[in-house]
Order: sequence, then C-alpha cells, then structure tokens
Amino acid sequence: MTQFSLGQAWVSRVTNADTPDVPVIGAVVSPMPDSEQLKTVLRKVSLSDSAREMVRRRWLQPGSSNDKVAERGQAIFDFLFSRNTSRPALAMFKGRRLSAQRDLVEEVSSMAWIAHVTDTAQSQPSTVKFKPAAISEDFVRRLTKLSVLDDGPRRALATVREIGVTVVVESGLPGMSVDGASFHSRQAGPVLALTLRHDRLDNFWFTLLHELGHIVLHLTEPVDDIYIDSMDESVRDEQEAEAEADAFAKDGLVPRDTWFRSDARRLGSENSVIALAKQLGIHPSIVAGRIRYERREFRVFSDLVGMGRVRDVILAD
Repeated sequence: MTQFSLGQAWVSRVTNADTPDVPVIGAVVSPMPDSEQLKTVLRKVSLSDSAREMVRRRWLQPGSSNDKVAERGQAIFDFLFSRNTSRPALAMFKGRRLSAQRDLVEEVSSMAWIAHVTDTAQSQPSTVKFKPAAISEDFVRRLTKLSVLDDGPRRALATVREIGVTVVVESGLPGMSVDGASFHSRQAGPVLALTLRHDRLDNFWFTLLHELGHIVLHLTEPVDDIYIDSMDESVRDEQEAEAEADAFAKDGLVPRDTWFRSDARRLGSENSVIALAKQLGIHPSIVAGRIRYERREFRVFSDLVGMGRVRDVILAD
C-alpha cells in the first residue's frame, strides 16, 4: 500500500495552530500539497471503507451531488479541519508507530476517530473535578479487584468516571489499529477512550490501566498532546512516556515484587497463573495475558484470557 505522510506545513495549517509548526511525532517535513495533490489525497481516503463507515455512523454529512466520492472527501476535510477549533491539535499523536510506517487511510481514520471522541467527550463532560491524587495506589488496587466480577469492565469504567475522567467507548474504524487513547482538554477535562478492538479481558484491563497511567503521569493539566495506543504493534516509538504508562499498568495489575518472585513468571503454568491471580484477588486473564505478551506466545492460555467477555458487558443496555 502506498505510504503517505501529511506534511508539517499542511498539518500546521489545518489544525489552526497558533505557531508555525505543530510537533508531529515521526513526521517528515514536506511542502504544502497543491490543490491537485490534495484532491488525490481526499479521493484516496474517500474510496476507503473507513470513509463509508464514517458516513454510516453519521459522523459525516456528504452533499447530494452525483460525485459521491468527491462529496465524502469534502465532508472528511470539513469534519477534521473546519469545525470545532476547541479540539486538541489532531497532529499530536504520541506512542504511535513512525508516520512513515503508517499508510494514509490509517492516519486519517485515527484522526477522525479522535475527532469524534473529542466531540463526544465535550458533549458529556464530567461534573466531578478531576484531581490527579485520585488515581492512587489504593484506587488502582480497588479497580483491578473488580476484574473478578462478571460485570467488572462495566463497573471499572463507572469507577473511573467517578473521579472526573470522561470515558468514551467507540469502536475503531476500518484501517485503524488502535486500542485506546487519552488526552486532557480544557472543555472536557481528562478523557480516556477505548475501542474494545480485542474483545478480551486481558487486553481491556491492560489498556485501561495504560491510559490511566498517561492521565496521572502526563496529562494532569490541559495540554495538546494525544496519546493513542495500539497494544499489539510490533514496532512502537521508543518514548519514555509509553514505557512509563506500560510500567504503571503492569505494576498496577500485578505489583512488581510479587511478579518477579512468582511461579507464574518463572514456570508459566496454568496452575501458577491461577494461584497468583487468586493471591492478588484479580482475574486470571490479567496474569495469563502478561505471560503471553512478555513471552510473545499468543496461542497459550486462550481459555484464560477472557475472550468475548468485554464488549457485551460494557455495551449492554
């Protein structure tokens, strides 16, 4: 697939930045595309399943001319760049693969998803004032112990909302490989978004804690940064913030000393996984998922990671 990078000058202009340049992680500085190049870009995106899905979800309202592709292209541009200037700068993606390794459809799909999440968060801001101290060790421990309950994921999101974090659950678009995101805007406060792309308990709990880690470590005040994360990417930016959020999630789910001394880490057997989970009062999927990830053995413990036990619980009426 053709690789494409939105040039720095274009990104600066369309995000209405106050400064000439918007820092874009991994961006390649390139000239502003002329009108013909822009038409080509928008046409490529308009032909994608992602664009059709945006229309299906009513994020876009294309015109009624005979050229549906051109109408979708214009609608995408308006949706991303011509509307609410209070959105965070869409270019500020952290924790992503380098832009040279992402294709255009994935890039624009992720930008559109973030734009919709931002609109949703601003339409339903939390009535509780967020205090970083609320994400304490005790809070994280109480949160993880909810994992043993059948409706644990749903209760966990409610608990996060209670401390003033706006939670948005929105499925990803075709072409996206995103599990979660976090940012902090003046209008909505701290926002934690999940796609539930992998309908598994282990992925849900790690993604939730990872994004909470970003909020308490990097997003305590309104900033332009957006952390958008894929937990299974083989290539990730080597950024300190991502390592810190990973460590926060790992230690929050299984205390570091306990993990390094555990038979689960040493033996990796099913009995040891269940024993450690019981000792900590957490669901076995959390321990099993960590072993799978650290050993890069994703076929083991398939019956322990809680497949199909997240989406229906969270989205149930």
